[in-house]
Amino acid sequence: MYHRLFVILITIASICTQCQSQRSFTIDFDRDTFVKDGKPFRYVSGSIHMYRMPREYWTDRLERMWAAGLNAIQTYVFWDQHEPIEGVYNFEDNNDLVGFIQLAQKIGFVVILRIGPYGCGEHEFGGFPWWLLRNLDNIQFRQMNSVYLNAVTRWMSVLLPKIRPLLYNNGGPVISVQVENEYGSYSACDHNYMGYLRDIFRQYLGENVVLFTVDGNGLNYLRCGTVRGVYTTIDFGPDTNVNESFNYQRQYAPCGPLINTEFYPGWLDLWGHQHSTVSTDSIVKTLDQMLSIGVNVNFYMFYGGTNFGFTSGADPDYNPQPTSYDYDAPISEPGDITLKYMAIRTIIGNYLPLPSTPVPGNNTKKAYGTVRLSFKQSLLSYIKTHSSYCTTSMYPKRFEELGQNQAFVVYSTILNNPEVQGKVLDLSGIRDRAYVLLGEKSIGIAYRANSSSLKLTIQAPGNRETHLNIIVENMGRLNYGDNLLDTKGIVKNITLNGQMLVNWTMCISGSLFDQAPTDFIMNEFENFDPNAPNIYTGDFSITDKIPSDTFLLPITVSKGYWEKGVAYMNKYNLGRYWPILGPQVTLYIPGPWLNPSGMNSLTMIELQSSPCGNEQMCSIELVDYPILDKPTLLPAPLLYK
Repeated sequence: MYHRLFVILITIASICTQCQSQRSFTIDFDRDTFVKDGKPFRYVSGSIHMYRMPREYWTDRLERMWAAGLNAIQTYVFWDQHEPIEGVYNFEDNNDLVGFIQLAQKIGFVVILRIGPYGCGEHEFGGFPWWLLRNLDNIQFRQMNSVYLNAVTRWMSVLLPKIRPLLYNNGGPVISVQVENEYGSYSACDHNYMGYLRDIFRQYLGENVVLFTVDGNGLNYLRCGTVRGVYTTIDFGPDTNVNESFNYQRQYAPCGPLINTEFYPGWLDLWGHQHSTVSTDSIVKTLDQMLSIGVNVNFYMFYGGTNFGFTSGADPDYNPQPTSYDYDAPISEPGDITLKYMAIRTIIGNYLPLPSTPVPGNNTKKAYGTVRLSFKQSLLSYIKTHSSYCTTSMYPKRFEELGQNQAFVVYSTILNNPEVQGKVLDLSGIRDRAYVLLGEKSIGIAYRANSSSLKLTIQAPGNRETHLNIIVENMGRLNYGDNLLDTKGIVKNITLNGQMLVNWTMCISGSLFDQAPTDFIMNEFENFDPNAPNIYTGDFSITDKIPSDTFLLPITVSKGYWEKGVAYMNKYNLGRYWPILGPQVTLYIPGPWLNPSGMNSLTMIELQSSPCGNEQMCSIELVDYPILDKPTLLPAPLLYK
């Protein structure tokens, strides 16, 4: 009996091994198609990033994408999320890349991976880790530079071995891996660098995986973005001449499948610019044209999500992106099915069989009402009393030199003469936003993106204070363009009436604001200035056993906006708010971040001016709807790079 059982088990193992060995994904250049397990294959895919939603929602968002008729997902791997400190790696919790890919496979998807090392994606520094900026003497990005490539090579030696077991030929869902990202848009145009990356990928992933590049649909992009031995793809949005665009691809990929790696059903937003939208009619028209000629297409984004915390980046010259990454995508930021989703699903159904699973209903959103908030401590005092590191130097140092990534650094010096009334403070070395105080009292704000505000004529706050304090905020590093050396803090000397200010003390915020600040020093009300950066907190209770999603509306009824800052629900950093500028007003709060049937804590770091005034107490609203399209004075960003 045991002998028979042993034979059966050996037979089953042999069959399973044989089945796995038969798994294959290749390009058939003779028939201009992908071939999956020996049969022609065409994907209709959607982009989704695991970092831009709570892990609790991974399944929900992926199942919504499956119900739309997609058979693949595409996702970025952001290096900075996994190596936040040089040599220290994080693949846990929301960074569980292997878990996310395996979940996608369980639902039924194949997976297209974009692992960089550069990503863009409107993510802080394009996904590069901040510590690459600590020493600027020798580093050059995205080219054959030993300092940069040493870091890249070490990172790939950690990442790629995790990917190899997930390749389709090895039993996983990963059918293709991108080399770099839209490299033809970067002026370095270093083909040796692209070849170096290709060879690293082949070293760790093997010869059988499909590698690809993606660039804009123009020959100038493709000339610099392509590399021998890696398949060429392009990207473009609606209302584009489809045949002309793929003629560009055919110049560099004369045989093989037609691929639009980024087809844009929406677009990104920028603070101070109008909310971007893309019409559904134009999307379905171009989609239908592509699918009718056999194109493989990926929607960027199909679900955008949220730039929680300090993860949003900035476009050049300096245009930071808001917290919402809704992207006017087919699935909205809180996961709602849109009319755009349904229209796209109908077109897909004309070419591929739709799944039998029904389209999910939208999740419940709830208005939890008014939350009362009170002043706890000034931001200046909080950083100075809680900083893990303060240092002094003749001249101010950059964030990166101080070991600071995001959030804030306090720069302080003592003025030789208390008579500062009417003097001009030149803050042109600020990256990105400076909150300037004499003692604890606000005397003005300087913002990198607005050159007219970089010089402050000081109106002294009624005393002879000589302590100049500057709280510098990082609003997000550039994620796109040729100048990625976007360091933060005070990057050149500050002058007062032409006289250089020296002998600075600098206190970093470190990781203090990755989660909600706590342990406040009380009884600081005598120094309270409602126009200075301050921290406010408030508690509220809910009775829901399963909390619903909600939205933070930074308005105090009858008193107006909370102007600009960072908000937290319980320990979670919801991201930056800036409703007086727009277009985003509300902040999305996922239900899993609320404590069920109990007490919750809301924290606001208001950087400019709260609506509390001198009362040191006011309120804020939790509503059941988003506002992402507040009118602004600036035009919408250009739709396609």
